[in-house]
Amino acid sequence: MNTSADYLNLQRHSDSSMRFALEGRHTGGRGSLFGGVGLAAGIVALEEITDKPVIWATGHYLSLTSLGETIDLDVQLPAVGRSVTQGRMVGHVGEREVITVIGALGARPLPVAGNWVEPPLDVPAPEDCPAISRPDESDSLHKHTELRLARGMFGFSGMGTPSPEDGRSLLWARMLNMKQDAGALAVIADFMPSCLGNALGRIAYCTSLDNTIRFGNLVDTDWVLCDNRMEYVGDGFGYGTVHLWAQDGTLLATASQSMIVRVPTAEEIAAMEESRRASGK
Repeated sequence: MNTSADYLNLQRHSDSSMRFALEGRHTGGRGSLFGGVGLAAGIVALEEITDKPVIWATGHYLSLTSLGETIDLDVQLPAVGRSVTQGRMVGHVGEREVITVIGALGARPLPVAGNWVEPPLDVPAPEDCPAISRPDESDSLHKHTELRLARGMFGFSGMGTPSPEDGRSLLWARMLNMKQDAGALAVIADFMPSCLGNALGRIAYCTSLDNTIRFGNLVDTDWVLCDNRMEYVGDGFGYGTVHLWAQDGTLLATASQSMIVRVPTAEEIAAMEESRRASGK
């Protein structure tokens, strides 16, 4: 089965660097690197170069990219320990830095384990939830992911019923034709901002400033349940979290991010709805 490394098509460039050409499938549809894909690239590069599993990682998004550009991923390891390595990945196009990812990698097997958050109850199975339609584009990340709405509203399109009382939404998500590994989970976690509009009770957009993910038990699963929660919106910014659950109730990861909040005008929403009607979605 394909992995996130296959999806990214990363190429080893040196002992401490990798690179990939930005293709449509790596973007959100507007030709620029999708934030979760950038974080996934940093995670895969750090894992490949250290030969250790990721524990946590955070990405800082610095500038936009364009289709066809080559993104170089330079890895630095400022602290290499017996069990844990601290790493940094700087992604750049030429001299222009586009993303920085820092994280820790390693494993420390111990006879104690557990988690103290619970998966949502009474969630319909993925096949019983409506599919979330996205723009009909020639190639983008949307062609390689599947989303189904289990609760709340998908805040980028207005599909569903908002739940502003708790700002919480539930999505089933998966990367198609590939293992839901650490890189795939980084991509899936970046759909958390879809709960922004759910919490506000209206369509809303955002630009991510950062994205942090911490990994739990990475069991095999076909679908990932995203328990999205908006925590705060104010002064044009917002913060939210997501718990990622396997179908068997195993906690795969938790993630959080900060975002710039953008509220579209009525004219912009009308234009989007007209475009959706014209495409039959």
